Amino acid sequence: MNLVATTTSGRVRGKERRGIATWRGIPYATAQRFRAPEPVKPWTGERDAIDFGPFAMQARNPQQAMMSGLTDRIATSEDCHFLNIYSPSTDGKRPVVVWIHGGAFIMGAGSQPLYDGTSFAANHDIVVVTINYRLGLFGLMFLGDVLGGEYPGNLALLDQVAALRWVRDNIAAFGGDPNNVTIMGESAGAVSVAHLLAMPAAAGLFHRAILESGAPGLVTRTREEATTFANDVIGMLGVAPHDVSTITADQLIGAQLQATMARGMGAFTPYVDGTVIPRNPVDLVRGGSAANVPILMGSNRDEWALFDVFLGEAVTQLVIDQLRERIGPLLPPLHAKYRDARADKNEQRAWVDLIGELAFRIPMIKLAEALVHHSPVWMYRFDWATRVFDGKLGAAHALELPFVWNVIDSPFAQILLGPDAPSAHALATKMHAMWAAFIKSGTPDEAWPRYDTKRRATMMFDRESRVVDDPAGDLRALWP
Repeated sequence: MNLVATTTSGRVRGKERRGIATWRGIPYATAQRFRAPEPVKPWTGERDAIDFGPFAMQARNPQQAMMSGLTDRIATSEDCHFLNIYSPSTDGKRPVVVWIHGGAFIMGAGSQPLYDGTSFAANHDIVVVTINYRLGLFGLMFLGDVLGGEYPGNLALLDQVAALRWVRDNIAAFGGDPNNVTIMGESAGAVSVAHLLAMPAAAGLFHRAILESGAPGLVTRTREEATTFANDVIGMLGVAPHDVSTITADQLIGAQLQATMARGMGAFTPYVDGTVIPRNPVDLVRGGSAANVPILMGSNRDEWALFDVFLGEAVTQLVIDQLRERIGPLLPPLHAKYRDARADKNEQRAWVDLIGELAFRIPMIKLAEALVHHSPVWMYRFDWATRVFDGKLGAAHALELPFVWNVIDSPFAQILLGPDAPSAHALATKMHAMWAAFIKSGTPDEAWPRYDTKRRATMMFDRESRVVDDPAGDLRALWP
């Protein structure tokens, strides 16, 4: 097996793992703090691509390690622009999937154990690329109106575009087809995919898209709001604006933690800066920015349960308080509808349901409604519930990942699935094959109807999967 590939920057040597050629830690760009990514300087000779590169700067604590599967064994660095490749062979031209990891734009990496591309490569002849990109303040603090136009907005998204350009220019050397590229992401990764669908700079760099549990929120941050946030952070740091590029990374992480505690898990999201994201991304998609790009998308039935269980009810209460400030008297009757929809009429669990809908399912549906004007869309809902944590997780946020990646036997999946893991293999095989079929052809399965705003056909993944028209339609209709 040929494990040496020639890129635009130089030759890289990978390693064979379980019959698959793998390259880890290939640099796809470089960047100064708060500046746009730039091409990597060429090197001479062969560069080893055996070990994962450093992942993006982020806080390190037990809760985040539990949710991301990352440990201290891999370093963090501001120089985090690395990608990893899994390929059956360097010969031929295969479909390519580029994975954009989730983690609320504050944690995660392309090297997380869940994102092992071996099964896609070995069982479905697909080339898998997983990437790192800048997170938190390093990737989403907007300084353009504070320090000047040389500081662009939405750096996290610009990093992703840089990775896609690298794939376009180099993936053929790894056995991939640059004219058959799917972008795929979950949570913040899916939010990223949604913005890439709208970004002029990303046009033509991919041909299909998969979004799992993430879309632009019902309210998108403006340039002015992003600038206010940047000034607030600079105030937390207690430095002059021009010094924010020179303070230590640890100081920035400290401010990032303060901002997250004050504003919740959604503190760091892309924003309309007028250039990278010219207008509201949903409006851009509705206008045809992603025309003719097939889309597979969906959410999980109990999304917010992950955060309620792992981060605690205090985080849920913070969101409830924010909702009271935002929508006031409309909130109690809305909560009552979600309580009445539950068989147990549990007040607290109804809040978990409502927040999950607001943060995930409803934005996904709103995005799908914009997409169907110009693109074929397939919608799913993941209902397979785990019994761990006394059943409180249910079909929580991110629970579909071991199924999509077909890594049911991985340690992290075992924690999430518990005693039900052996029974999960059949659904994992099915979902994995449908995702692979979509990556290859743009259609997941003949028995899965396309989504539209009349029938709203949705594939319900469960112990017995089936297509349902407009699931929970009465709750969906509550949202304007």
